[in-house]
Order: sequence, then structure tokens, then C-alpha cells
Amino acid sequence: MRQHQTILVTGANGFIGLATAAALRRRKYEVREFVGDVRDLQDWERQLSRGVVVMHLAGVRTETDLDFAVNTVGMQNLFMAAAKTGRLPGKVVLGSSQAVYMGCRPPYMEHMRPKPTTIYGESKLAAERVAIGEGKRLHIPVVVLRYSTVLGPGVRKESSMSGPLVAWVQASLSGKPIRVHQDGRQTRDYIHIVDVVTANLLAVERLPAGVYNVGGARPIRLAVLAEWVRRATGGRLTIEITGGKASAVDPRAMVSDTTKLRSFGWKPGRSAKHAVVEYVRGRELIADSRETIDKQ
Repeated sequence: MRQHQTILVTGANGFIGLATAAALRRRKYEVREFVGDVRDLQDWERQLSRGVVVMHLAGVRTETDLDFAVNTVGMQNLFMAAAKTGRLPGKVVLGSSQAVYMGCRPPYMEHMRPKPTTIYGESKLAAERVAIGEGKRLHIPVVVLRYSTVLGPGVRKESSMSGPLVAWVQASLSGKPIRVHQDGRQTRDYIHIVDVVTANLLAVERLPAGVYNVGGARPIRLAVLAEWVRRATGGRLTIEITGGKASAVDPRAMVSDTTKLRSFGWKPGRSAKHAVVEYVRGRELIADSRETIDKQ
């Protein structure tokens, strides 16, 4: 049946999109990459087809109004185009973010009232509300996946998605110290790109409409992540703790509860440490990573 199912992927050239599209093709789905600008309603009208599953992964994080223009308006355009043309998707999967919780006390759970503290988080929450509301109105199942900080091979240098990983690796490979803000004891539940892709596939195939956290569940100190980077890049440089206080954009702890997603058989299978090593080595998703995804 998979070979007859079409998946329209936005953001197919991004970090998560590339890996997800490749995994969908390996599972014999027909993958169509969205061509154009998600802010353009006519681009959506041209590319939507009845019954298609939309994997909406396009997004930006600039902490400016551009975040709303792409993340929120892009979501609105999908449903406006569907209503206007009558070509209703069979399902919509929205790649959202843990950033919607940043004003909440961790561990974050799906039933919490989100409290974003950044423009990016606000734009993602607005996109969620559009998707859920319009999905109910048009009777389109909507799955929202709130990703924690994603690590692994394929991260773009300009990406802000993977926290300080890119900057630390670049610094270390350039002979500069790895600078860790605050005291290094702040925690994040980093998630490997392979496990994110597995969650995306599950959302396409089996998850009912709803909101799901996708995270590592295990809190990891930034100082530990920095040490992994130091060792993976040769272990010769120092780590500098720069000090500073927690803020709305850099809280002490960010950890999501993943019980809901685990109830459908998903669980993280690859470590954040492995993700750091793979990124430093510049490797693509390796063979055993493909096998991990394909067995889900």
C-alpha cells in the first residue's frame, strides 16, 4: 500500500526534511518535494492533491517577524489552499518545537498550557493552533510533533536548530576554546536525527491526530555536551565556562516527557553522544542508522 501513498514534504532540503524524505522513499512512498515558497498561497494551490499526506517541515528561526511569515502564515496557506481547491489532504503532520514550552516548568507534557518566551516559539504555537483548528473544521487529521533539540549528521552550518553544537565544533576545529554560557549545568534532552525521523514515519503511518513530544527524555548538561565535542575534535582544546544567568532564550532546563509517543511503540534508540561524533566526522546517515529507521 505504501507505494500508492503520496507524501508532500515541505522543507525537504533542510536537516530534518532531507533525512525524512530519504526514509520515506526507502519505505516505498511516493515523495513529492514542495517547490516554491510556503508563504505563497498559489504555490500551495498548485501542489496540493486530494488525499496526499503533508509532512510540513519548512520553518525558520530568526527571532523576527519572518518567523510568523514562514512558520505561521505558511501553515495557514496550506489550509486556505485546501479549502479553496477542495483538494483536502488525507493527513497533515506538522514539525513543531519544544520552544512552545520555554516558559513552563519541565518536564514538559503535552497537556500543559504552552508558554513560549521567544518569537520563534510564539510563531510555532500559532502554527499549531491554526493546524489543529483548521484540521477540525475541514475534518483533516493533524499530528503535531514538538521536537526537542535535534543533533546528528546533516546539520547545516547556518542552522540554529541544534543549539551550540555547530558553533562549538567550528571553534574547536579552528583551534579556539569551546565557550559554554552560564555554569554549564543547564540541561537539554537532545534527540538524534534518526529518532526524529522514526517519529515522523510513525506520524505518517500510525499516530492519531494529536500533539506529541519528540525528545531524548534524558537531561544532558551542556558541559557534558561540550566535553563530547572536545573529545570528538581531538581533545586538545579547553572548555571555558563564561558565566551568565538563565534567560527567556536560555533557560536552566528543557526536558520533554515522551510517554505519550512511547505508548505507540516509539523510543529513542541512538545517543546524543553518537550524534556529536557523527556530526564531527561529517558522515551522512550510515547504514545501521537506516536499518534502525526501517525496522520501526
